Amino acid sequence: MTSIPNEFIDELISRVDIYDVISTRVPLKKAGKDYTGLCPFHNENTPSFTVSQNKQFYHCFGCGKNGSVIRFLMDYEGLDFIDAIKDLAQMVGIEVPVNSNNQKQLHKNLYAITEKAVRIFRHQLKEHQVVLDYLKKRSISEQTAQLFQIGYALNLWDGLMKRFHSNEHSQLLESGLTTSNDHGRVYDKFRHRLIFPIHDRRGRVIAFGGRAIDANQQPKYLNSPETPLFHKSNELYGFHLARKHSKNNYVLVVEGYMDVVALFEHGVKNAVATLGTATSEQHLKNLFKVWDNIVFCFDGDNAGRQAAAKALFTALPLYLDHQTIRFLFLPQGHDPDSYINQHGSESFQKLIDQATPLSDFLLDHLSQGVDVDSIDGRAKLFHMAQNPISQLPQGAFKQMMMQRVSQITQQQFQLAATQPQRNSVQIENSPVKKLVSLLVDQPSLHKLVPKEFKFVEFDYKGVALIDKIVEICRLCPQIGSATLIESFRDESVYDYLVPLARQYNHLDDKQKYNEFKDIITYLQKRARQSQIDSLRERQMKYGLTQQEKQQLVSLLTEHNKTKRHGN
Repeated sequence: MTSIPNEFIDELISRVDIYDVISTRVPLKKAGKDYTGLCPFHNENTPSFTVSQNKQFYHCFGCGKNGSVIRFLMDYEGLDFIDAIKDLAQMVGIEVPVNSNNQKQLHKNLYAITEKAVRIFRHQLKEHQVVLDYLKKRSISEQTAQLFQIGYALNLWDGLMKRFHSNEHSQLLESGLTTSNDHGRVYDKFRHRLIFPIHDRRGRVIAFGGRAIDANQQPKYLNSPETPLFHKSNELYGFHLARKHSKNNYVLVVEGYMDVVALFEHGVKNAVATLGTATSEQHLKNLFKVWDNIVFCFDGDNAGRQAAAKALFTALPLYLDHQTIRFLFLPQGHDPDSYINQHGSESFQKLIDQATPLSDFLLDHLSQGVDVDSIDGRAKLFHMAQNPISQLPQGAFKQMMMQRVSQITQQQFQLAATQPQRNSVQIENSPVKKLVSLLVDQPSLHKLVPKEFKFVEFDYKGVALIDKIVEICRLCPQIGSATLIESFRDESVYDYLVPLARQYNHLDDKQKYNEFKDIITYLQKRARQSQIDSLRERQMKYGLTQQEKQQLVSLLTEHNKTKRHGN
């Protein structure tokens, strides 16, 4: 993979003042040691967004968004990690050192292969009038075809392979443009198909989709397989163009390439499509980084409603108060492509305006086949609503949904008090949680952890996390808080670390040092006692070897010594 050393990230964060970056985008006011303002990630009237210049963090107490200056740029500007780093490095005039390895070289080679394939497919499209006529019949202009880089794959087993050198054939296979049969014969994956290049969020070609041109050709749609560049549960067709060209405050999620292209042709430039898979959590996260409002557009048949239900339940744990999701079901027999070509963009926009809010669709879905006018039906609905609503993050929407279900079922809706909030820490309140809090606040405290000490030996939740934190700190002894937290940017624990880092704000540096040292001493004592108990149990059952006897004496001596010193 392409990686950037933690030492560089730490240096970059130390050179860039988070206040300077955020204050140019969000009005901030001084509030004690920190700055506050209205959160840019959700609508609010009372400031809950805090920027700590001392620790180089931001945190919103309303929606839970938090992180370093890097994460802020990623969330605010819709950048990926590498691009955010590059922007900040350019700001302070330093060059980004990127560690190279075989994986990076592989990616570079595969991007070259996919770009060359696009040029070949595009050239072949221009040479085949029958395919150009097909596009014209589908009301796709040359300008739109060029923007989406639509091409054509020849009706040959090796039409594409012949255009590449033999030493590139293994990379063609790696990028999913060729495939092989059980006898080892390699041939073109896409043949006699309209080709839709699939781009990542930066606009690089990472995969392809092929649509059948002949009515009897099966399957109708064919996608690239999973490759080192392409993971379909992460990518959305047309995302890079929707972000660039859309003037709307919402994004439209449809099911096919032709839907996206046809909508764009008619001026609806904020559409993306899933790539032969159900809407994933990562899809939603990527969309919510750019848009606060999502409209899912599905066919009105049973399959469309099932796909909508899957999207609904995937969205529930991510659905914050400042966001909206709506569901649009097209008239029977129509998809977005056919509808907008037949009825025009104005009529299509009216359907979007009438789309069903998530709250209504959830209740409609749960109420299917349920007689809410009967006691039995209301009891069934009340039972069925428990789990979906428990998935929602804490907030006004969740409370209002509970009230709505209570009104319909005439039952008081109360979730178990143990339901975790979206930003609550998933580490139990233990010595380990305290150590994590202190370490992300002051990474230099890792020096108090003995070299031979392993937290995984304890039965606390979160011990693997603290071992990893200590390992990172030992590899980069001067690492700062913000950089340490960025080390976990791709892990679920990331959102918990900034709130944890604030837990000991009331203590000064000396008090934090003493607190950390006391916890380590306590854990050492526990580990020692556990070893003593284990050896004594073994002594009673089987007896001890000479070495084990010496170990027991040493442990008891150390144990008694610490007792005499009051530890």
